Amino acid sequence: MKYFLSIVLVCAVSLACFGEEIYLSMWPPEPGQTIYLTHRSRRPFGFDQEKAFGSKREVAVSQYTPLYSSVQEGIESSKKKMRELIQKAAALQSQPQHDVLEFEKYLRKQFGIDVGAESAGALLKYPNLANLLQAVLAIEESLLASRIVEDPKPLKGKKTIEILFPKPLGTVAFPAAEVVTLEQARETLQSKISQVFWQVEKNILEPVVRIALANMTPNLKYDRVENDRRIEEILRRYPSKTIHYNAGDVLVPFRKVLNEEDVLLLSAHQELAEKGGLDGNLFWTLFAIFFSVAAYLLLLDRALPTLKGSRTPFLLYLSVLVLAIAVLDLFLLLTSIPIQALPVAFVPLLLSLLYHEKTAITLSTLVGVLLVSFFAGRSLQTTLFFGFGSIMAVLVTPVIRKRSQLVLPSFLVGCTNAVAVFFLLFDSMNHQGWVHVASTAGIIQPPMLEEMSLIVQMGWAFAGGVASAPLALLFLPFMERVWNTASNFKLFKYTDLDHPLLKDLLTKTPGTYQHTMTVAHLAQSASESIGADSLLVRVGAYYHDVGKTSDPEYFVENQFGGPNLHQDLSPQKSAEIITDHVDNGLKLAREAGLPEVIQAFITQHHGTQLLEFFHDKACNCSGNEKVLEGRFRYRGPKPRRVETAVLMIADAAEAASRTLHEKTRENIESMVRHIIECRIADGQFDECNFSTQDIAKVREALIDSLAASFHTRVEYPWQKNGAKNETEPASPKPFPSIISERSIRTM
Repeated sequence: MKYFLSIVLVCAVSLACFGEEIYLSMWPPEPGQTIYLTHRSRRPFGFDQEKAFGSKREVAVSQYTPLYSSVQEGIESSKKKMRELIQKAAALQSQPQHDVLEFEKYLRKQFGIDVGAESAGALLKYPNLANLLQAVLAIEESLLASRIVEDPKPLKGKKTIEILFPKPLGTVAFPAAEVVTLEQARETLQSKISQVFWQVEKNILEPVVRIALANMTPNLKYDRVENDRRIEEILRRYPSKTIHYNAGDVLVPFRKVLNEEDVLLLSAHQELAEKGGLDGNLFWTLFAIFFSVAAYLLLLDRALPTLKGSRTPFLLYLSVLVLAIAVLDLFLLLTSIPIQALPVAFVPLLLSLLYHEKTAITLSTLVGVLLVSFFAGRSLQTTLFFGFGSIMAVLVTPVIRKRSQLVLPSFLVGCTNAVAVFFLLFDSMNHQGWVHVASTAGIIQPPMLEEMSLIVQMGWAFAGGVASAPLALLFLPFMERVWNTASNFKLFKYTDLDHPLLKDLLTKTPGTYQHTMTVAHLAQSASESIGADSLLVRVGAYYHDVGKTSDPEYFVENQFGGPNLHQDLSPQKSAEIITDHVDNGLKLAREAGLPEVIQAFITQHHGTQLLEFFHDKACNCSGNEKVLEGRFRYRGPKPRRVETAVLMIADAAEAASRTLHEKTRENIESMVRHIIECRIADGQFDECNFSTQDIAKVREALIDSLAASFHTRVEYPWQKNGAKNETEPASPKPFPSIISERSIRTM
């Protein structure tokens, strides 16, 4: 199961790293398509919009449809000027003396041409001038019916134009090929006049042509304001600056309808990832993930004796990491929150609730931060940010007994996150300090404040830290149920002395029950002296001997001075009955649904100790026959955590203390020391992280507790009188049942 979960963890991280790429390969992005995953930058990334949009912008500008306004007033003005010219010429011709100078001034003023006095006089002398001008006007009107523009540049490369006519006609599209320039229209006008009036004298036709050409005007006006707006819109659609994205920044949010810019952005990011060397290399990423998980397993297995040989903690830590990867990746894929708001610190908080072992939690937290950084944002900045908050959660989280105790750790994690964001981003913004050194090396990308202010990022970071506690509480019942373990919240349920197993222990084995209560007190005091989980020790002590309810009469504390049934049994049979109370207790615990963390106290509180009394008895009775020591040992396992080791010592110390004739502190100290030394020599603490310093503290705590429980009192007067009367056979003994052995000895 351990290796299966390890493979699941590797696969989960790998899928989180390449899930977006797989999505894009299966559903290539296209404009108008809705995307169902939030896509983020895997590392610091600069999107060169000029490189991506330059050619497309040029094409878009060249293909946009220009808008022209229909200028009917200019056409009517041209026609009016020609009609007025005809009238003016007729009026001047009707005079006896032609006023050539006035006619010359009129042409200069109305048409802006200088024909000269000679040409003006020739025109006035020409008898058919009015008819000629009328015919030229007709030709000009036919040309003005077409679409004429003055500047040909906006038409270059265009297939269509739009013309805005007065209401109700509105805007109408026309082929650009139908549009002629003013120069082309004038050339056509000149050609037609020359063709139609070829018989007219040159000195007459030339000034008339000059007048007609000057009167020719465009009937379409380029709408510069609207066209500039359209071009500006295209330029905004295809910008030319470089946008910087930090690791983890959102490129395209969840459920967005893609536009052309989004498609180009995703393509540029994917192309950069493919060409990005080690950072975008599939093999390197998979190797790094595999190596991280393998090193994590090796450290847990080899470097932490607390977990050595223990199945549940391994599975618990691995499953929490798998859960964290899945939950945090869903946060990234289905929301647009910044990575600063990721509640990564819920991992150490959840582990602290489930299995409070600081070293293992710290290691799991660091590995979790590294694995999350693989897919959340591959930068030193991101890893440091996640690491600061998570390690703070490990440092400030005590042994939690109440849910309210999570408020302070989560608040401190939020503050740490906010401070980390401030220093990391503020330093990079000002290009100072050690972060700038990493930035210049390309490891850290300075943030873009245009997208989000520093204060907002600090707020998100604080919210992510505070959200870690509710998230840990949300998944706590699920993890407890899956791995049959118990947090302190759940352990309180088993402190109820009305639990069916404890009620059976009281009714069937009252001596064992009293022993259990005393051991629970001793073990709790000893565990508190070394900072172990005292609640867990107390609960484990309550249930460690429930197996004795199966054969209560075979245990001396339940015989109450009656016959010892072991006298009629062989040493081997007696040893089997005694050791079976562990198996019977485990069976009862499983039937009652006790968590495995409590079951461990049942199986480990004797470890693999030797039943010395029955082993020595068997050796004495066997003669020369070899006695197998293994038949007289408990089946174990040995204690695998400090709490079960403390219970082993407290259990033996309480039982042995009842055999002391002189319950002085010196005797108690000698007894406890002997018990501990025997178990150390027997290797009972080899599989747990029980240091000599902790053992010394436990020894002193047990000595103090036992010495306090066996304190002396001053005898009452009636006890003294009762002791004196014991020498007189005829006199009755007052209250003989409450005279203590100590009182008799002090007589």
